[in-house]
Amino acid sequence: MISPLEGEQVKLISCKSALSKSGLYDIDYALNPYKGCAHGCLYCYAPDIIKCEGCGEWGSWVEARANISRVLKKEIQKIGDAMIGLATVTDPYQPAEERLGLTRACIEVISKSDASLMLMTKSPLARRDFDLLKKIDKLEFCVTITTFDEGIARSMEPNAPSPKARLELLRDAADAGLRTTAMVSPWLVATDHPEGELIEMIELLGQAGCRNITIDRLRLRPTALRRIRDTVQRTGHLSSGRLASVIDLSERIDVSKMLESIHYESRFPKITFETPMLD
Repeated sequence: MISPLEGEQVKLISCKSALSKSGLYDIDYALNPYKGCAHGCLYCYAPDIIKCEGCGEWGSWVEARANISRVLKKEIQKIGDAMIGLATVTDPYQPAEERLGLTRACIEVISKSDASLMLMTKSPLARRDFDLLKKIDKLEFCVTITTFDEGIARSMEPNAPSPKARLELLRDAADAGLRTTAMVSPWLVATDHPEGELIEMIELLGQAGCRNITIDRLRLRPTALRRIRDTVQRTGHLSSGRLASVIDLSERIDVSKMLESIHYESRFPKITFETPMLD
């Protein structure tokens, strides 16, 4: 065991396979160097997908697949230029990644192959690997920013880097020449005036050099609902009334209609928008 953060348990394990077929429409293979996630975001869908008996509450434990880059080196030879999603049920830049370097080792393998990469993170630690990412011809560098309301972010994403830090990461990635995408997924609607809120968010992302934005509404699974309820009762970070409003608006919002209402094509002609095809 190693413990990069107080209260976080990181267990080193080995894996038999590195890549798994993805059910996501824009990713062919999923690559997850870690199981579990120290960020502990309350809305996360992963706890209902990943089962770990006796592991404890989501966000309090991480398993690190210590041999994953060696396994990936063998498997990647068989997939050509297929799109790899790094990562789909965890953040590849766990706090433990700073010590372990599993994600960096995987990126190095990918950089020497024909494979395409969609990297998804909330962590500024990703800056460390810009040197390798620049070597990948088909790369999409995605940063998740769900809200610019610091209070909501602290409550819903308790151990994740701040929205401001993620925005700066997007800007630095764009400045480094990487193709960047902002993943406003889920969009945590913070006000009763979502049109203005959305315009301000897009403007900030655009100023950071982002030319691709994916926006999706909140989709809570059973474990997420329980964790939100338990967290409010235990910590009181966000008043239950405001939290209920945020959840209600974020689940009901029709993103496509909202984009149309702000005349996004004429207002933001240099930005490409995407809404996941899930409904």
